[in-house]
Amino acid sequence: MTLLQNKQKLKTNYIMLFFLSAILYYCLATFEGPLLAIRWFNMIAHNSEWVIGHVHSGALGWVGMSGIAVFYYFIPKLWGKDELWSSRLLKWHFWLAHAGVALYAIALWIAGIGEGVMWLAQGENGELQYSFVEAMNFKAPWLFLRFFGGALFVLGLFLMVLNLYNTVRMPLTRRVSSEGGVS
Repeated sequence: MTLLQNKQKLKTNYIMLFFLSAILYYCLATFEGPLLAIRWFNMIAHNSEWVIGHVHSGALGWVGMSGIAVFYYFIPKLWGKDELWSSRLLKWHFWLAHAGVALYAIALWIAGIGEGVMWLAQGENGELQYSFVEAMNFKAPWLFLRFFGGALFVLGLFLMVLNLYNTVRMPLTRRVSSEGGVS
C-alpha cells in the first residue's frame, strides 16, 4: 500500500516499479504453491514443467526483481551520485525483465499442464494415449518460448550492468550546501 500511495511517482520511478513487480510475483508464487495441495492439480502438475515455472516466477520475479531494485537504488548512493547514467536504460530493463519473467513462467505453466495431462491420459484398456515423444513434441515450442523469455531477462541484466557501470564512472555532481558552500 505504501507504493500505491504516490501514483504519480509510481508512473515515473522504475525502481519502485521493480519493487512493486517483485511484490506481485511474490503474491503469485505464494498462490501457486498451495495449488499443489489440491489432489487433482498435483496429479497433473507434479513432476512437470509447471513446477519449474512456479519456482522461476518466484526466483526471477520476486527475488530477482527486488534484488535488481536494490542495486539500482544503492549503487548510485554508494558512489555519491544523485541519479543513474540513463533512466531510459532503466525503463528498458524493467520492461525486458518483466516480459522475460512472464514469458518464461507462462510458457512453462502451459507446457507443464499439457505434459501432465498427456502423461495421465489413458485409453479404454489402460494404455497410455500419448508416447513420451509426443509429449516432448508438445512441449518443444513452449520450451523455446521459455528460452526467449530467459534471454530477455538476461538482456535486461546486461543493460543494468552497463547502466550501473556508467553511473559509477560519471563525474561527481557538485552540490551546494545550505551554508552556501560547495560540497
